[in-house]
Amino acid sequence: MTSVIARRLVVAAALVVLAATAACGGGGDGGSTPPGPAETAENGTLTSEETEVTSDEETDGEVFLGSDAEEASASDVELPPTQVGEPTQGEVDIKSSAQGLPPGLRNVKGTVEGQEAEMINPCLGEISPEGCTLVFRYTPTRPGSYTGELALTLDDGSTITAAVYGEATGAPTSDTDSTTLEPPTDEPLTDEPTTDGPTTPFEDETPVPGT
Repeated sequence: MTSVIARRLVVAAALVVLAATAACGGGGDGGSTPPGPAETAENGTLTSEETEVTSDEETDGEVFLGSDAEEASASDVELPPTQVGEPTQGEVDIKSSAQGLPPGLRNVKGTVEGQEAEMINPCLGEISPEGCTLVFRYTPTRPGSYTGELALTLDDGSTITAAVYGEATGAPTSDTDSTTLEPPTDEPLTDEPTTDGPTTPFEDETPVPGT
């Protein structure tokens, strides 16, 4: 009887050892691999960042119209460089407040070096929450740096001003313009002496006596 119980205990102990061995050896050399969704999420994030950088557009200046709780402000407007006599175009981002709609734009005027700028898109009227891009054009008349001012008049009568500046280079000159063409001069015609030698007076032939 005692031997039977001992055999049963040995068998039970062997089963416990086998179960522990199976539990510890499940890892193997393969190991665990990163889940697929993490890679997909990472790739999706990179694509989103690239899209944001590509779609970003810069303007030459910015004007914030303000609201009852926020004061209006404007940055300087730097026009792209150009040549004398060639127009340059400025683009200004007009932004409205998120704390309620500000007054609309009644009038926009740009003056550079005493010359009025041409308004292409003045953004008059109410400004939507998405904002508006004001576009104007100026043609410099002399080389060098120039300055001016952009004035925006709101419906309530208040005015927002932004400084405008830029630089123009001299107009290119072609080789034809830089070289003065002189009219051809005709050389006076002079009688050139002949080189046949001096002329001698005609001599009368004397008859030869007959033989």
